[in-house]
Amino acid sequence: MRAVAFAALALALLAPSSRAAPPDELATASVIFARGSELVRSDARGNQETVVARLPSKVTVRALRSDAKGSVLLADLGGKWFWMPLGAAGTLTPLACGNGPAQLAEDGACVLCRNPKSPAGSIIINLKTKQTTAVAIPTQGSRLVTAPVRKLVWADKTAVWSARPDLKQKTRVAPEPPLRSFIASPDGSRAFGVYSDYLYEGAKKKVPTELLMGFALDGTAARRKAFQHGVPIEWSHDGQYVLVQDGSAACLMRATGGQYKCWKGFTAVSLAPDGAFALVLGNRDGSKQKSEEESKANEDTEDAVDDSSSTAADVAVPLPTGELALYVARLGGPHSLAPKLVTKIVDGAALWLPQP
Repeated sequence: MRAVAFAALALALLAPSSRAAPPDELATASVIFARGSELVRSDARGNQETVVARLPSKVTVRALRSDAKGSVLLADLGGKWFWMPLGAAGTLTPLACGNGPAQLAEDGACVLCRNPKSPAGSIIINLKTKQTTAVAIPTQGSRLVTAPVRKLVWADKTAVWSARPDLKQKTRVAPEPPLRSFIASPDGSRAFGVYSDYLYEGAKKKVPTELLMGFALDGTAARRKAFQHGVPIEWSHDGQYVLVQDGSAACLMRATGGQYKCWKGFTAVSLAPDGAFALVLGNRDGSKQKSEEESKANEDTEDAVDDSSSTAADVAVPLPTGELALYVARLGGPHSLAPKLVTKIVDGAALWLPQP
C-alpha cells in the first residue's frame, strides 16, 4: 500500500500543473526609448529590440508621446516637434508648431501645439489632412479632448475653461486657475495644478506654501492636496493615474483615493496606459545619487499659467544629464520594491507604448 501511495504521489508531482503560470506583463508590454541616433522599441524587460526610426545627428530626444491606441508617435527633438505613424520602421515628419509644449489627441488624429505665428495662441494640426486651425487659447497645459465630444480644456489668468474647438461658447469648469502646472485628464473631467495653500508646523502654526492639487472640472473644483514640490508630467490613458516628479523622486499617483508610490533618485518619463507601471530614468550603476544641479532642476516647477512667452517649457521636467539607464517601476507591491532595469544605455526620453 505504501509503495502504491508513493508511486501515485510521484506521478502527481511529475504531471503538468493544471494551473497556468501568470502572464509576464513586462514581456508583453512595449517601450520606445532613445539610444544614440535611433529610436528603439523593445519589451519592458529590454528584450527583442528593433529600430523604430533614425534620428538626426546630435539631437536630444526630450519627450516621446503616443495616442491611446499606440498608433501615432509624437517626439520632441531638440525643441522641435515631429510625428510618425507607428507600425513598421518609419520616418519622423516635422510639425508646424512653434516653440513650446504639444499634446497629441487620444485618438491620434490631431496635435495641439503653439501657434508659430501667434505665440500667445495655439493651433490644432490634423495629422491626416495637414489642415491647421488657430485657436486663441494658451498652449501650456491645454488639452484636446476627443470623447465623448471633441472639446478643448485650458486655463488662463481668470479660470479654467472648456469649449468646442470653435470657441464660440465656453464653460467655466473651475473658478480659480492654478498658479502653474495645469494638466487636464484625457476625458477632461479632472485636472491637477499648483495652488497657494499652507502646511502646519507643529500643531497650530500655518506656513504659507504652494501645493500640487487635484480637482474635478465640474465648476466647483473642490481640491485635494497631493505633493508640495510635485510637477505633473502626464496622465495614464485611462484617466485614473498621474505621473509626477516630486523633487528628486519619481512618483505614480492615483488621481482619486490617495494611492501613490515614489522612487527617490529617479526621473519620471512615462507610464503604462492603466497606471500599473512607470518608466523612469536613473544612473547606470543603479545608485540613487543625483547631482545638486539635477535635484534643483526637478524641484523647480514649470512656467506659470500665463504662457504668452515663446520660451515656455515644452516639457514639464527636464531630463537628467550624465550616463543614464531606463528602469520600470511597479505601482503595486511593497514600497521597498526597487525599479527594475530595462536597458542600461539610453540617451533621452522613453515611452510606455499602448498596445494597438
